Amino acid sequence: MNAEKSRNSRRERTLRSALWAAYGDALGFITELGGSSVVAHRTGGSLSVSTTIPWRRLIGGRFGASVDLPAGTYSDDTQLRLATCRSIQADGYFDIESFAKVELPVWLSYALGAGLGSKSAATSLGHSSVTWYSNFFRTGKSVYVNGGGNGAAMRVQPHVWAAPDLLNSKSYLSAVVKNSIVTHGHVRAIAGALVHAESLAFVLREERLPRPDEWAYFETAIQLLPEIVAEDGDLSTFWLPAWEQESGFSLVEATARVSEEWYSDFLIVSKSRLETSEDYRKVAFDLGALNPDERGSGIKSAILSLCAAWAHRHMSPESALESVANFLESDTDTIATMAGALIGAVAKNEPTGNIQDAEYIREAAERLYEVSQKNNVVTRFTYPDSLYWQPPKTTLDVVGSENDKFVVAGLGEAEPLGDVYLTRQGDTSYQWFRLEFGQTILCKRRVKIRKFRSDEKVIKNVVEKLPAKESRDLFNNDSLESNVAEKFNFEEKSPSLDVATDIAIKSNFDPEIVGRYLLLLAQGESGIELSVAFAAIVAKAKIARKKRNL
Repeated sequence: MNAEKSRNSRRERTLRSALWAAYGDALGFITELGGSSVVAHRTGGSLSVSTTIPWRRLIGGRFGASVDLPAGTYSDDTQLRLATCRSIQADGYFDIESFAKVELPVWLSYALGAGLGSKSAATSLGHSSVTWYSNFFRTGKSVYVNGGGNGAAMRVQPHVWAAPDLLNSKSYLSAVVKNSIVTHGHVRAIAGALVHAESLAFVLREERLPRPDEWAYFETAIQLLPEIVAEDGDLSTFWLPAWEQESGFSLVEATARVSEEWYSDFLIVSKSRLETSEDYRKVAFDLGALNPDERGSGIKSAILSLCAAWAHRHMSPESALESVANFLESDTDTIATMAGALIGAVAKNEPTGNIQDAEYIREAAERLYEVSQKNNVVTRFTYPDSLYWQPPKTTLDVVGSENDKFVVAGLGEAEPLGDVYLTRQGDTSYQWFRLEFGQTILCKRRVKIRKFRSDEKVIKNVVEKLPAKESRDLFNNDSLESNVAEKFNFEEKSPSLDVATDIAIKSNFDPEIVGRYLLLLAQGESGIELSVAFAAIVAKAKIARKKRNL
């Protein structure tokens, strides 16, 4: 009886954690990074928020569209949390490939309130040569190894909800690390995700919020990072050497520095009084968490979410998250969503305010609870075959049509909701859609969408661009590698990684072709890195094809 009660309690805590996290996100999204005048403009005159309401926001920049957002509309925090939920398979395995190569590139077409770093990461992952562990992007304003924001910490709760053993930290923190390094390369971001996951695991396990004097314990989650990386083949072989070269630090050294930063912040908090909303705001200032270079920090967000949950523990969840959301000029949606996940895990009730897609969020959380109990779980959603999938070249083409039905590439059929919002950017518009599994998204689309099949490969495939006969001849000729070189003018020059992997895979992993391109890549600039990436991509494609044929 006690065991049954415990299982039921875990289920309720998981569901409420998910719902209150979404509610905090939706409430804080209205006030996100805005002053009183911005909030008044968004709400139609009110200087604060007390519950989720319909509002308007300019989407797509100054030449975008002013869009109606229904009450309870959530931001990228919950969007990526739901993407993470879908990526956790029925047996608890985190399908990092699909999360990185399907979810994130497609998410760019419907992201709301996303940060520059996460968008840069998702854009980079759209390239076929980039793997989940080699996303070392570098743009004019964003560099992977400098990405220390909270974009990872805000989405990792599903790994804890799905964990069968909350006493075995590494059993869920390993997935948290993988999820984080897909988009964020600074240890501050990874550490923030680790601390938040360990905080949530504590609440689910102990059925109470951790006291401030217990927060020092969460430093051990940060210190596990080098060990987790060392025990993972992809991370230790491919990611770690490249990361240490790019960052200029050893992972052990960088982890020690961030661990010290966490403990320094803990000491500040330990001397603070955390009994009221004013106490929460004061400690945020004491931590420097509102400074432009610290606001949105992964490590700061993790400790602020603990502070927010503890300082408001005597209030109702609604009042607690209202206070967090009205702390203007702070990262209101992310702190509220992370605090909401913690508060919700001990809440006695579900939110009464509107939450967009509440039924789907509840269903996703219920599914992860069943995963944690190792029960039979029915999967309603299947990802495209990773061997053939490639996202559309532009986010405008993520929405297409098939047999007069709307389709979102990688995610399936979609039902249009409401009007099309036109922009001042030529063929660009926005429209609300409901995906067949229950999530609603405000998706960028062309005014006149293109047609494609729902099973369309949507891949960049050099060989298939050749006439059919030439394509067959290319892969049936005895001197295959010389024909390839002639067709693409490679001769003895190093080809691009994209072309090399495409041709190696299309050749049905012909040993001569694979070896030839491995050597060609090795002789070019960055030969070691390209050769390692080529070998990894080809090996994973071979394994995926083998699994599909079983």
